[in-house]
Amino acid sequence: MIKNNLDNFHQPVLLDKIIKFIPKDKKINVIDATFGGGGYSRLILEKFKVNKLLAIDRDPISKFFSTDLEKTYPKKFKLINDVFSKIDKYVELENLKEKKFIKFDLIIFDLGLSSNQIDDPARGFSFSKNGPLNMNMGKSKILASELINKFSEKDLADIIFKYGEERHARAIARNIVKARKVKIIKNTLELSDLINNFFSKKKLGFKKINHATKTFQALRIYVNDELNELTSALNKSHNILEKKGRLIIVSFQSLEDRIVKDFLNHKSGKRWRSSRHYPEQAEHGPITLKIVTKKPIRPEESEIKKNPRSRSAKLRIGEKIS
Repeated sequence: MIKNNLDNFHQPVLLDKIIKFIPKDKKINVIDATFGGGGYSRLILEKFKVNKLLAIDRDPISKFFSTDLEKTYPKKFKLINDVFSKIDKYVELENLKEKKFIKFDLIIFDLGLSSNQIDDPARGFSFSKNGPLNMNMGKSKILASELINKFSEKDLADIIFKYGEERHARAIARNIVKARKVKIIKNTLELSDLINNFFSKKKLGFKKINHATKTFQALRIYVNDELNELTSALNKSHNILEKKGRLIIVSFQSLEDRIVKDFLNHKSGKRWRSSRHYPEQAEHGPITLKIVTKKPIRPEESEIKKNPRSRSAKLRIGEKIS
């Protein structure tokens, strides 16, 4: 059962840094593309001149955290329970409703998992708490249990290597397939123990993080199609930004941050490393963004002390120039 506990929900990261990049001198249209517990939306509605704020979140629990905002700001705030790759669809619907073409001054992405998702064993994201192998953020077509118990050894290894950047991916996949021949792998602790026992037997050394971390990351990313979702959403967001509008993205792991960095470099005319998300082209397209953050902004020690999960956060910002 999903916990409806606001205290456990995701604390907005780098909030004090982000508010410095929000216009204060005019009414703004905003999209909070990862509503979560509503931290960013709530602060923006309270502190800034907001004309319209569209919030998007694929997790059904997000509806619980939007109730007070819907009551307080009925004409300004609206929550959409869906994946953020459909951001253009919902802007188009809003245009039809308002009978005018709306451009947005601010679009915010706070990527990755919320604390509530991690802390609730029923969601299956944590390797330290026992729960079903779920890992569905919402609107997913597959569960982690299907990957673990039905996918071929090769496909499992490819997923773990590609999305977890785990160099022992093939050995881990081999052990998973071997174990499931004896009995179905039903829960998170069974999978975590299986992976950690493999590392222990092979004497592959002590790690500060749990050996199952990269495998769990890989399964979660695949189940929720996170990287393709992000690539699609960034391109669509860019198209609905007002001139001088800002795209604000907080990422937490290297794969998603690489996509964000490549996207900003691509749209600002800088050289970018070719990837399957942004393949290298002979010529750049039109330069439509400028990068506001020359280097990613990181949380200060005081924030990390209050919220240890903010440690890996990186904030990048692009501004529409045409």
